[in-house]
Parts: sequence; C-alpha cells; structure tokens
Amino acid sequence: MDRTVLLYNGNFFRFGGKKHYAWLWVKNGFIQDAGYEEWDARYLREAEETVDLKGNLVLPGLCDCHVHLVPSALDQMKVDLNGSQDFEELGARLRERMEARPQEKIVPACRLECSDLREKRLPDRQVLDGFVRDYAVWIESRDFQCTVLNTKALHSAGIPWTMEGVELDESMRPTGIFRGKANTLLRRKLAGSYNAQDKERAVLDLSKRLLKKGVTSLHVMEGGEGFPEEDVPFLSACSPKLPLDICIYFGTMKPEKVAELGLSRIGDIFLDGSFASANAATWENYHDRPSNGTLNYSQEEMNRFLVRCYRAGLDTSLHAVGSRAVEQALAAHEYARRETGVYDLRHRLEHAELTTETQRKRAAAIGLAFSMQPAFEYFYGGSRGMYAERLGERWRTTNPFRDIRNAGVRICGGSDSGLTPVNPIGGIHAAVNHPVDASRLSIEEALSMFTREAAWMVREEGWKGELEIGRIADLAVVDRNIFRTNPKNIITTEVILTMKSGAVLYQNL
Repeated sequence: MDRTVLLYNGNFFRFGGKKHYAWLWVKNGFIQDAGYEEWDARYLREAEETVDLKGNLVLPGLCDCHVHLVPSALDQMKVDLNGSQDFEELGARLRERMEARPQEKIVPACRLECSDLREKRLPDRQVLDGFVRDYAVWIESRDFQCTVLNTKALHSAGIPWTMEGVELDESMRPTGIFRGKANTLLRRKLAGSYNAQDKERAVLDLSKRLLKKGVTSLHVMEGGEGFPEEDVPFLSACSPKLPLDICIYFGTMKPEKVAELGLSRIGDIFLDGSFASANAATWENYHDRPSNGTLNYSQEEMNRFLVRCYRAGLDTSLHAVGSRAVEQALAAHEYARRETGVYDLRHRLEHAELTTETQRKRAAAIGLAFSMQPAFEYFYGGSRGMYAERLGERWRTTNPFRDIRNAGVRICGGSDSGLTPVNPIGGIHAAVNHPVDASRLSIEEALSMFTREAAWMVREEGWKGELEIGRIADLAVVDRNIFRTNPKNIITTEVILTMKSGAVLYQNL
C-alpha cells in the first residue's frame, strides 16, 4: 500500500557523528526524504498520517539477533520459575498454577536457574512430589540444558532409564533430573504437546508484545538440540502473519534440509553447553568442580559439517560458549575455508563468552562474527554472579566486548530468549555498563549491535539498521536521549512508539 507518513519534531539518530534529522517523509514503507529544518509543504498536504514526535530520540528499529521464538512464545503458557529463591518459593508457584487450573493434568514450568536457589542444587522428583504429587510436573531449566520431572511425570514420560543423561540415585532409580540426550528427548516431547493453533497464537502474541520494546526484526534459532525441527517450517509458514521480520536459522546437522525449505542459514549448532550447567567447554577446570565441560562433536565431525555448509552456500551459526568450543569452531572454519576456497559467506559464533586474544584475532582474520548477549553480564556478571561462582577470577574475562571490537570482530546483539528477556534497550545498557570497565562499549557501539551490525549479519545492511534515505522505515522512539542520560539509567528507558515498514504498530506518546 502506497501509504504516506510525515514524522516531524524528532531527533533522528544517525551513526558516525552525522547531523541528526528533524523529520522524515515515509512513502510505501521506506524513508523517501529527510531534513533538518522545515519540510516541503506538499509533504504535509499529501501525508495520510502525521506524527509529532515531541522532540524525542528516534532510533533505528531494534533487532534481537538470537531468539528461540517458538519456545519463548510457549514459555508464556508455563509457570515462570525465574527468580525463585528457594525450593519453597518454587513449590508455591507450582501449586498456584495447579490450583488455578485444576482441570489440567500437567504443570509445565520453565526458566529454572539453579544458581538462584539457596539450596544451590536442582530439586529432584522427591522434592517436587512434596509440592505437587497428583499432577505431572515438567520443569525446564533457563539454559535449556536440563529437565526436571516429579514422579507422576516420570512415569508418563516413557524415558528409558538407561538413556544417556538420566541421573540415577544410589538405588539406581531416576532422580527426576535429566540432562544430555534424555533432556533433548523430554524437551521435544513437551514441545510436541502443543498444537499448531496454540503455537501460532502464542508466537503472534509474543511478537506483538515485542513491538513495545522497539523490536522490528528477529534472528530466530529454531530446531536443533532440544528444539523440534517442525518449528522451522511452521515459522516459515506463519511469518507473513507476524508484525515484525524474522530471519530463520535452522538448527540441523543436515544442510540438505535447509535447502529443501529454501532457507540460506543453518544453526545454532551446540558445540558445548552453558556455564550455568557447567558443561560449556573450557581450557581450565571450573572453579567449583573438577571438570572443564564437554564438547558435543569431534573436530573431524565439525570439519566435515562446515565443509558441507560452505559448499552449499549456507551462512552458519555455531553455539560456542567456552574457549575450548571456540577453538573447535575456529579450527573447523579455517579447515573449511582451505578445503573449499569459499570466502564470501557470513558466519557467526553464538555467545563466545570466554575467548582468548589469539582466538579473537583468528576470528577477525577469517571474518567470523560474534553473536553475543550483553544481558548475560547484567544477570550473571560481577564478583558475586554466576560467572564468578563457576569460573572464579575468570569472571573478569567474560564477554570482553571492547577487546573483541578492537580485534576487528563484528558483534551483533541478542538475548538468547527465553534465557533472558527480549529487550535490546536492556542489552545496550548491559554492554555500556559491563562490570569490568575495560570491557565496556560506547552507547553508539552498543546500539550498533542491535541495529547496524544486526542488519549486516543477515545481509540486510543495504536497507535496514540505519535511519537514512532509501532505508526501510523501521524505527523506535524512546522517552529520553540515551546519549545524554546517565549511562546507569539507560535500562529505565521506555519505548514510546514503534514503526514497522512505515506503519505505526505501537504508540504511547
């Protein structure tokens, strides 16, 4: 639709120190003209809509570069255990759901974080039975690495006790705690219990709520370890109904499946786990236990996989949290480049939370980007956070954004939702206020992670990520100038208007 909109009395941010525009003329979803002083009178006559932005700061539409969209949407239908301080509070939340919906026989819950609990351990089935015995309780951990069942759920789940990842007690009976392959199977079983209508309704609802965060684009990680592959064709089919844009990364080890769906991106493939579950692969042992995590693939397997991806022309995404997993990814990319001679793809490492100086330089040399989650430092960083608990003094070296940029590595920003909420403003705050001063970014650099760099990562830099003439009219208006406020207060910034492709989809001016 050839719709015309005049946005005026705004402070339209432009990268690189360029003078900010005061008005934009939007036609057919794109920025057709812009200026600093008075606009052409005919724009006011022709405009189907005029919006007075009241002098507020206008940012490019924000992008979250790492979202598990379908699981995050379905989480809204579960008991949220995030922030539970002990077993008693956890049990109270489960009982509240059971009492509110007595007709349902399953109590699904999510976002359990062991490090938040005073007990500093996962509740086993006996603990859960003490709170809910007659309903099947399914709990998913916040980092997706673990599922916990009570006894009733255990009996109905049909998991072989001999499967890898089934934790057994001294009597060789399941404790109700499942990791590894058992966790993967249980997560898929629970996800498969929702029908397509429930999924579509949940995804659409979440997408609409993300507009209130200024989000106009998402990079979604679907399928793969612990996530149903069926979510990929499902999202492809329903994406035209969504109010924002999605770029799909298909988490499969079979590149031919990606081609069958007409997609061009593959991942995120889990090379290791997480620091919270102590299965991210590091060089040194964890501070609080005698292990250094696990690699899910051999070097040879990863080499062969990337060669196939390079030859198929697929941009790849590899989940690599610890430095040992990062090393495996780097070696596999270097091998694939040598074997194929392909250099023009845009590959990324997800998380890359613990890297060495040499690894950062090697990543820059082969054009490997990092897709990182600054909010991890907000929730897990500092001398008393989960990073310090697991890594000891190495917490000072996690997510060193400044060193990464200085090495020449591009960084795009995301949330890893549902691990942390989709909230790019919160991500900008976290990158600017990193617990380690030397790792902090400027506000413009942090904003770039969720706009300009996000667009580049998925080959959209020619029409997204900046407020310039010829770009799509995706923008977010915020209630304060984050460049002039105290950096410690960025997180309190509110989005008051979101425009997607020239249409105002959220407004609270």
